[in-house]
Amino acid sequence: MLKDNLGVASGTLASRVTGVVRILALNSAMAVSLRDVYLLANNTPNIVYELILGGILTATLVPLFTDHLEHADDTATDAVVSVAGIALAAITVVGAVVAPLLMLLYSSNIGRGVDPAVFRRVGIELSLLFAPQIFFYGAMAIGSALLNARGRYLAAAWTPVLNNVVVIAVLLGVGAAYDAPGVGDASSNRSLLLLLGLGTTSGIIGMAVALLPALRRAGVRVRFRPDLHHPAVRRAVTLSGWTIGYVIANQVAAQVVNVLAKPGSGGVTYYQTAFMFFQLPHGLLAVTLMTTLQPDMARAHSRRDREAFADRLLLGLRLLLLVIVPAAAGALILSPAVLHAHGAAATLRARPWVVPVGDTLAAFAPGLIGFSVYLFVLRGFYARKDTRTPFFLNCVENVLNIVFALILVRPFGVRGLAAAYAIAYTAAAALAGTALIRRTRGFRLDLLRATATRVVASAAAMAFLAFALGRAIGAEGEDRLLVAVAAVTVAGVATYGAAIWAFDVPRGLGLFGRGPIGPPPPAGPPPALRK
Repeated sequence: MLKDNLGVASGTLASRVTGVVRILALNSAMAVSLRDVYLLANNTPNIVYELILGGILTATLVPLFTDHLEHADDTATDAVVSVAGIALAAITVVGAVVAPLLMLLYSSNIGRGVDPAVFRRVGIELSLLFAPQIFFYGAMAIGSALLNARGRYLAAAWTPVLNNVVVIAVLLGVGAAYDAPGVGDASSNRSLLLLLGLGTTSGIIGMAVALLPALRRAGVRVRFRPDLHHPAVRRAVTLSGWTIGYVIANQVAAQVVNVLAKPGSGGVTYYQTAFMFFQLPHGLLAVTLMTTLQPDMARAHSRRDREAFADRLLLGLRLLLLVIVPAAAGALILSPAVLHAHGAAATLRARPWVVPVGDTLAAFAPGLIGFSVYLFVLRGFYARKDTRTPFFLNCVENVLNIVFALILVRPFGVRGLAAAYAIAYTAAAALAGTALIRRTRGFRLDLLRATATRVVASAAAMAFLAFALGRAIGAEGEDRLLVAVAAVTVAGVATYGAAIWAFDVPRGLGLFGRGPIGPPPPAGPPPALRK
């Protein structure tokens, strides 16, 4: 499992690093108004895909494909993949119609100084150029699920890097050819629109096509057998009903937040950029664990091995706390508010977008633990082929998000939207974790509590020492700021490592020597079928 996690983590790290470069290229390539409309238009295919099919694929395919492998049922996999491919093609056409309608919604609350008609026109044209991404996002999801069910994780973790590289090249091209263009420049320049639209879409196409060699090496041979009446297809549709409601609830909350962020004012850019940094530790650490543990949990449930399911769930939650709690503390320690206290006010003001993005990230940071735990617990429900419970849990989470966003946006702006997100996911994680643990016979809650207590104590020691060190060094001036950030990071990591070692957390998890966690369920068909 460690080998699999390192492979996934390496790809995720490369993806996140190139994602940060992509953010920097975006902020330097164009003005605020064009950045906002570009981000919103580029999200519209994601919204349509997730709304209709994306959540279905994520929630159902890995457990279903794992079941098919357990029973050596290639025909079932062929039927599910074939029907999903046809659905993707149809939904791509629907997306080309729906995506422009979303731009009408966004233009209803435009920031000052931006012509709503121009904003709307540019957004609609870009959203049409981005619409083909829907099909290739879906193809990527199907290919990744086929690989993950077979214990192959590396290719799916690395292909997003290709997408980022392509988009970075496009944005650098925009920056070289045009002088910080705004939404008005894009409205009058067809070449600029085509470069942004087709160039960004080509990155998604490349990401999906790059999975084909890995699928061939894994021995995946899917035949086109569209059969709507196949039991596997009917089962996928049954599981997907609640998932559609789950995704709709997510998108309602997301669109409320997008409108409250005042498109065209820079609020959308600040929120989405901070959210990308917020997802960096989640994607690098939490998603890596989820990717490798969900097939184990699905296999255990398929074999009705309750002990193995409980063990993998416990191991996942404990490892998640081990890596996510210090990440959340680190985001707060390195926030602009803390760096201001270290004397970095003038240095930070020299970069106008850094402070609002950093402050928004600091508001997100306390929710990182709840966000990661919540999504991991949902993977546990999906491994049990339960999509009904996540729907109701998600409704609660999104209602909380909307309510707190409406309350906090007026006094705190975009930071209030981020804080609302953090509050909602923290509450949802507590509800989801309690619900799943109660249904998991043999779950060792005492071990989870012990790990949580020691990890939180270690992170608190890390935060205290890092903050004191930052104050002692000071951070005014470019060189001193870099020294302070580097020193705080190194000291924080060292302190946290020493603390968890003193508390004997790694050995208790079985990371060194034999621990309390048993082996995962074996991959592939049961012995009788292998014979």
